[in-house]
Amino acid sequence: MKKNLSRLLLLLFYPSFVYAEVVPDAQIRLRFESFDNMNEKYYGSKPKVGEGHDSYLMTRIRLGLNYEFNDNWSAKVSLQDARVFDWGFTRDDWYNKEFGQVHSSQSDSFELSKTYLKYENSNLAITVGRQSISYGDARVFGPGEWKNAGKWIWDATKVSLKDGEHFLDFFYGATMLHDPDQFSLNHRHGYYGGGIYGHYVYKEHAAFEPIFAYKQNRKENELYNSLESFYAGARVYDSDIYSYFFDATYISSFGDYTKLTNETVSIDGVGYHIDAGYHFKSINTKVGVGYSYATGDNPNTKENETFDSAFGASDKYYGRLNLMQWSNLKDYELFNVYKPNKKTSIKLEYHRFYADEQTQKWLSYTIASMKNDHYGDEVDIFMTHKYSKSIDLLFGVGYFISGSYIKEATTKNSYITDENAFGFVAQIKYNF
Repeated sequence: MKKNLSRLLLLLFYPSFVYAEVVPDAQIRLRFESFDNMNEKYYGSKPKVGEGHDSYLMTRIRLGLNYEFNDNWSAKVSLQDARVFDWGFTRDDWYNKEFGQVHSSQSDSFELSKTYLKYENSNLAITVGRQSISYGDARVFGPGEWKNAGKWIWDATKVSLKDGEHFLDFFYGATMLHDPDQFSLNHRHGYYGGGIYGHYVYKEHAAFEPIFAYKQNRKENELYNSLESFYAGARVYDSDIYSYFFDATYISSFGDYTKLTNETVSIDGVGYHIDAGYHFKSINTKVGVGYSYATGDNPNTKENETFDSAFGASDKYYGRLNLMQWSNLKDYELFNVYKPNKKTSIKLEYHRFYADEQTQKWLSYTIASMKNDHYGDEVDIFMTHKYSKSIDLLFGVGYFISGSYIKEATTKNSYITDENAFGFVAQIKYNF
């Protein structure tokens, strides 16, 4: 298989070596993580799968070649190798019932990464192939780069219309699934879908961004027979109003899915986020408050009100321990960002988490007849430092205090325990 892959890539890109300017790039990212009383799927000291006390090393290597044919045409081909050493999970622990195969966003060895052909002029850009698609604050469309293999990568066509700082993008394609043992050149697609994203700058430091997304899975699976979701909304922000700032996003989800019983259920969800604060420029410090909301499913209605974040990244928004997603959530937040110099940023944040609907899925649990809604509280402090032009460093700790929801859940599920959770992260990234 690897020999055939090499021949295919050589056939596709041999002319590039002859007629194009070739610029190589590479990145190595090493991250050590250690968690206590939790893991990526379960909460507590005795999880059903994985370890309740786990420390491991993540490695990610990316190698790429960038081709410049002329002022308008360019291309890229790249490979990625993402592995986790001494992890408490096995490959089979990441079997996904929705797609009928393994799908792990943390581990994917020797995989074709960004590989595309691009045409661009001053007002138009067209990109065809495997690519990362991210907009705005990545809350609705984002690659999920914190995940070792990346949460979302697309085989898609994207068209971008540009006018100075303004743009309007359209794209359609399919999301790639991550299986550590199989190469994904001609299989392994998850959702089919696309989106429209605009960016209109109405004054310096401020913009309005209309958003539309479409997600579809018509393959019968172990969870449902078909899914067709639409998302519509907008983001608006201003990062400097006499030193005040705000950022707001509102998304409505609609569509339908067909249950295994062939009953069709309408989708009717809502998600929004707003944060605001003040920038003390004399001491390079921002302080602010935030609120994130996403509907859960009301069991007393026919519709499914559960909101999901479309193709968004959640790994830096709803607590850095990643115990929460933008779904069935009320998240009250306080934060402080301090930049002692141009190379260093330190963020301290506090979250208080509640469920919108108590009887809903949380992590890998679905617990019925819950009365309490307070998941718990989390405190995180993360520091990033640009050591040099090529080296970026990151260190972070998070502490989660279990709330009444988790304490009640321990009486209904023997795999859940109500100890508080702790996480530590140290990362180095080297760009060649």
